[in-house]
Amino acid sequence: MPEGRNALPVLRLGRLELGPGLRALQPGQAASGLVATAILQMPDSGSERQYAWDVAWSDAAREAGTLGADQRTAEALAAGAGTAVAAATRAVVAADGEVLLARWLPAGAVPGSVRVGPLPGLLEIAAAVARRPAHVVVLADRHGAAVVAHAAGDQYPARRFPVRPPALHHGERHVTGREPESGGEQNAEFIAGRVAEAAASVSAHIALGAGDQHILGAISGHLPSSLGPVTTIASGPVPGYRDDQLSGQAAAALDEITAAAIGAVADLVASSAGEPEPAAVLGVEAVTQQLAGQQVAVLLVAADFAADTSGARCGIGSRPTELLAADDPAARAQVPLADGLAWAALHQDAIVVQLRDRAGPLAGWPAAALLRRGPAA
Repeated sequence: MPEGRNALPVLRLGRLELGPGLRALQPGQAASGLVATAILQMPDSGSERQYAWDVAWSDAAREAGTLGADQRTAEALAAGAGTAVAAATRAVVAADGEVLLARWLPAGAVPGSVRVGPLPGLLEIAAAVARRPAHVVVLADRHGAAVVAHAAGDQYPARRFPVRPPALHHGERHVTGREPESGGEQNAEFIAGRVAEAAASVSAHIALGAGDQHILGAISGHLPSSLGPVTTIASGPVPGYRDDQLSGQAAAALDEITAAAIGAVADLVASSAGEPEPAAVLGVEAVTQQLAGQQVAVLLVAADFAADTSGARCGIGSRPTELLAADDPAARAQVPLADGLAWAALHQDAIVVQLRDRAGPLAGWPAAALLRRGPAA
């Protein structure tokens, strides 16, 4: 992982975590040799939302079957659909009749599609998760406080941490220095400790806040720089000290924070790639070499990469991080290049991000990588 100031932008991006089923998957070794990936947008159907959702996934399963998935795997896609929720996108990966990944993504984050192939289509899913990193929401006013921890991509249910400070002397009087330290300052320090505890539980480096801005500001003063300051997403009373009603504001704040983090990572790649001892590389061949050495911290690809390389293939070697030429006799399976890059990156716990185009930091290259350490050679 990059060190010092260069590490913070990376820490503020989400990483798609591969579960045991995906880590154990051997390309071409499933019963049919094929993996099905479906990404569906929630249909706009009013009161019949669940019915429309079920029909959409039945159609996706049928399409997967026509593309070559065996019946059990196609049916598993529908089994992973979950209960319909408003304004969301669902991604499901299935193989050999088992659901290997089922994840909610932000509405419109990834175009809807059904794919069948030797590897799951994880590139766009991982890039969507990068924009929904782990974070905590602190809810605080003069009457109480709570902290809610969210894992990256909301992979696990949010966890609520009630807060009972030793006193309730919050407010502007303390901030202006005319209240004893045993009052608001002591409370702010206590709440900040709970915020840090909640953040550590999900490896979060982003704190969002709602409630009394004076209190949130005081809490920020006690947070480590790798977590704070608190980004205020709503002001005023916090009913029930829950953040369910703040999902839209939280999403907007995360969009801004992750966009800035992705820009910082891209600029770091651009500035480092040309140095004598670079901590970044440009181009598919150079990225592939670093993936084989498990040195990639962040994989960057242009948004058109998958479409532009739709006919390009590579081979998977003895390890999931080893990418070979498609015709290499040592290759265990031939896979689409975009799927192979994402597969290798995620198997070394790398973050995957998409950039709008190849101009700017990518310098015309379709892919680049920020390394865990340099020099790139």
